[in-house]
Amino acid sequence: MTDPARHPFQVKGEVAVFHGQLYRSRPAAGLWPYVELLPEPGHPVPEGLAPREAADGSVGYPVAPEHLEAWYAVTWTFRWRGELFECTAATSATLSGRYLGSDEHFAKAHLKGRGGRYRGVFPREEVTDLTEHREELLQPLHALVRRLDEVDHFRPKTYAVHRGRTYPAADEADASGLIALTTGDDRPEDLIADPRDPSGERFLAAPEQLDAWYRTHWTFRSEGEPFDVLGTVDGRLKAVYTGGSWGFANSWQLTPEKGPDGAPRFTVKVDLDGVTDLEQHRTDLLADK
Repeated sequence: MTDPARHPFQVKGEVAVFHGQLYRSRPAAGLWPYVELLPEPGHPVPEGLAPREAADGSVGYPVAPEHLEAWYAVTWTFRWRGELFECTAATSATLSGRYLGSDEHFAKAHLKGRGGRYRGVFPREEVTDLTEHREELLQPLHALVRRLDEVDHFRPKTYAVHRGRTYPAADEADASGLIALTTGDDRPEDLIADPRDPSGERFLAAPEQLDAWYRTHWTFRSEGEPFDVLGTVDGRLKAVYTGGSWGFANSWQLTPEKGPDGAPRFTVKVDLDGVTDLEQHRTDLLADK
């Protein structure tokens, strides 16, 4: 175990390992999923990385997560007189901490309180059970990157099934009632090549030639309100608000936009862990044909 008084990082924060070296770190704003390394003053900068200045004037070094050996959030806890504290600062002589226990009598007798929270500063020789806790960040980030990259996992899509094979398809039939299928290298003999497609990968099918034609889309709730997912942006779900509360849209500062039809709408970008009831839906498009 490393003592936080001699630890080269803050006693609470994120740490990344790059080329065997440990750095304070943070998510790289606007460069998701990159992580930004923050070398300590007077220490060597990360080799091979370009610096970037943040809005607050601090300088970080963005790095792709696949180039990191580790990335984790660290906190420290200790006990004083048998009671548990989260470490908030450390010097060579003292440890400061936020009380995590529930003994109100103990807290009022020994600690400084404000807003129902209690803190104290303690001589190091009186502290016991000093423990580092790590929350793994790198593997969950890799898993999220994979999920969001799975055929653009959350974007609305339309598919058609012809002779048991599923192809990406147009959302609507054309003026002659035919449906465009993107077949790639496959060349269905009973379908017509789309003359509007120079790549030769798109074919036209009549509805009766298809086993199925359907649209998929995702919905979720955020703060109890409903949204339709439009896709992903910087690792977050972008969605259009489908509820009817202007007050909600205003108070949560949703972004006003115009939809493809020119109609006004409100959108939001939200992390996966900020949504509930995430669900995929399937709409049968052949039902009306």
